[in-house]
Amino acid sequence: MSDKKNVFSTEIELSEIVLEKTNQAFAMIKQEDISHMKKANKKGKKLFKTQAAAIAGVCILAVSSISAVAAIQHYWGRGMKGNIQASETQQQVLTQEQVAKVYSEDPDSASLAVTDQGVTIAPDTVVVDDRFVYMSFSISNYSVEEGMEPGFETVTVYQGDNPQEDAARVNMSGSMYNGIIPDENGSPVYEDGTPIASYEDGRIICHYTDDNGNMEYIIQASIVDENDSFLGKTMHVNFTNLGTLAKAAFTPSVNGNWDFEITLPDTSSSQTITVGQKVAGTDFTIEDISISPISMKVNYSVTKAPSENEDNLGIPDVMGVILKDGTRIPYLTDGGGSGYTDSSMHNAYQIAGYNRVIDVDEVASLIVMTSYENDKVEIPLSK
Repeated sequence: MSDKKNVFSTEIELSEIVLEKTNQAFAMIKQEDISHMKKANKKGKKLFKTQAAAIAGVCILAVSSISAVAAIQHYWGRGMKGNIQASETQQQVLTQEQVAKVYSEDPDSASLAVTDQGVTIAPDTVVVDDRFVYMSFSISNYSVEEGMEPGFETVTVYQGDNPQEDAARVNMSGSMYNGIIPDENGSPVYEDGTPIASYEDGRIICHYTDDNGNMEYIIQASIVDENDSFLGKTMHVNFTNLGTLAKAAFTPSVNGNWDFEITLPDTSSSQTITVGQKVAGTDFTIEDISISPISMKVNYSVTKAPSENEDNLGIPDVMGVILKDGTRIPYLTDGGGSGYTDSSMHNAYQIAGYNRVIDVDEVASLIVMTSYENDKVEIPLSK
């Protein structure tokens, strides 16, 4: 029997074990510093005691010349850090800044899981900004034969309390994490960078399970109304029936229902940057962008809206970025949408998520696709 789980976005308290180890670490640091000060005239002051921090299982961070704090080492789930390719440093920073939440760190994490028909699903990691939310859920006690693709019959996601309201709608996509990521050029590779292998029949070999035999389901959701925000919102997620997918057909193997109610973090990581530059080859001008480590919103003005080509509105598409050190990430954006803000069609926007976390302060230029022929231009940013 499954029950809806209410997952609150609250402050995480250090457990007694972590506190004890932290205190031990500081005690060792204090003892070693006293011992070291006796030799200060020979070798100078030593700032960090790696051995003590390692024994405590915590990270010791210098926050000022006279104080230090102990912090939990945050570990995102395999699926989340692969899906948006976050480095260890990025995982720590976004979690500490409360842009991300790791549910396994919650003292009540066991109570957040839902078990039905012997299969347990639990929230693992959530990363959110104003426009996008990435959610990963761990799945245990379920497996499929090699070569089969696991999946759910239905996955429902909505915000707020009434799924029938227009305000509840989100743009959503989701899938089981298969261990395959895009490289910097957008080509698929395995997590360790090795080339993709295939079966004799040409099907790609996927790695759905981790070392413990668990899977992860990844959800990417974005706002429908360009003026909406996910920050602090309640998100409802429902999984129904587990099975396998083949040629868009679902074959059930576990009839179950796993229901979650998640309160998203409410900290904004976005920066607004004034651009005011015309996109060469178009009638569009990028007025400004709101950019975060996981998504961006680009605001355009246009003198005359171009004619539509089927579903293409002709709005330029920011595809990637160039960093200050010259690194090009030409295929950064993934998912989202674009449109005009009103019937006059003199103002437009693009909303896009990323396939990897970026450092906003390191972005020097935008890579913009301008036409149906995939022509691209670079728009420098001044910050």
